Amino acid sequence: MAGVQSIERAFAVLRELALGPAGVTDIAERVALPKSTVSRLLSALESEGAVAQRDSGGEYELGGGLAALADAASSDANMAAVVRPFLIELNEEIGEAVGFVVRSGRNVYWVDNVEQMARAVRVEDRTGFYAPMHSVPAGLAMLAHLPPEEIDRYLAEPLERVNHRTITDPVALRARLDEIATAGVVWSYDDLGDGITAVDVPFRGSSGAFEGALFVNAPSFRFPAPGDDARVEKLVVDAAHRLSERFRVH
Repeated sequence: MAGVQSIERAFAVLRELALGPAGVTDIAERVALPKSTVSRLLSALESEGAVAQRDSGGEYELGGGLAALADAASSDANMAAVVRPFLIELNEEIGEAVGFVVRSGRNVYWVDNVEQMARAVRVEDRTGFYAPMHSVPAGLAMLAHLPPEEIDRYLAEPLERVNHRTITDPVALRARLDEIATAGVVWSYDDLGDGITAVDVPFRGSSGAFEGALFVNAPSFRFPAPGDDARVEKLVVDAAHRLSERFRVH
């Protein structure tokens, strides 16, 4: 409970600073806490960039770290609002789980997923999960389309092994990325788990760079249906292109 109490007190301090800069004494009086407690909280928040002190011994104000978090949350929410109609459309046309991921440093983050609830057998919804880009098909789709210098930097770092299918050899991974860049799409079989097939296509965000990837995944016994892979691929590629254009004009 002590940890919860500390969080509650930290938010009380932040709410006061949201009203404007203030000193330790003023904040302590407003939140009814000892000055020593408020001082410790401010020190911890300052180390995380959540608050900043204007001058040595002066007033505190909200820091850039909070602004960055707010911008990131707003960015994901705005992107999800734009992408979701495309997911619904793809789900109706293909009949399988569709969603999208975004890049977060060296990782991908699953933002949204749309699936028909009536399906008796469904694939795990990974919304809210993170994974290294090189370890999942959607991440590979984005990684393959990054500028060469960014790919070089990524491959220069240790490549974490997530499961026995993860490519951790930089030479082998570069060869795989070259294949994906040429094909423009990633078809994967069992990479997300035994008996799961997926197709992933990257799309460009408002910055013009590849910021996300659309995916369709489903149990391999029914996806894709015999002879339906070309239609599915065309639908996902077309959706990614239209989505990129949608971000470009906004």
